[in-house]
Amino acid sequence: MNKKGFTTVELILTIALVIIIMSTITSVTFVYRDRSDYEENVTQITTYKNTLTKIIYDDILDLNDPVVSIKKDDNFYTLTTKNNKTIPLKIIEEDDKVGILYNNMEYIIPGSNDGSIELQNVKLQTDDVNKIYVLDITFNSLITDPFTIHFMVS
Repeated sequence: MNKKGFTTVELILTIALVIIIMSTITSVTFVYRDRSDYEENVTQITTYKNTLTKIIYDDILDLNDPVVSIKKDDNFYTLTTKNNKTIPLKIIEEDDKVGILYNNMEYIIPGSNDGSIELQNVKLQTDDVNKIYVLDITFNSLITDPFTIHFMVS
């Protein structure tokens, strides 16, 4: 009885064991890939928010001219300075893009071209006595948590 080789049962068990191990490894890989995609989306949106906020604040500070009012007309906002310089800001909400148009430059939110981001709320608070104006633009996102772009000028 000097048989060499594997029996059919041994081959079937070995193949089944390899399939179970591979499916476990594959499912764990998908979890990490999904988590990585989510973190990448959060990073892109955070970078978008920070870049746009910095651009607007830098423009306001470079003017050396305080904003004295913010006027709203539909999705169009006009920041007016003490010397009557106007800074236009429009919220873009179209089928293929969502973002902000500022000084004739579109700042489209990353990932908004697939319909996963939409405008949720725009809140304008004015305090004419203390000359403080707050504009919060909140977007709803299917790929991350809702996020708000916050501008406060005084």
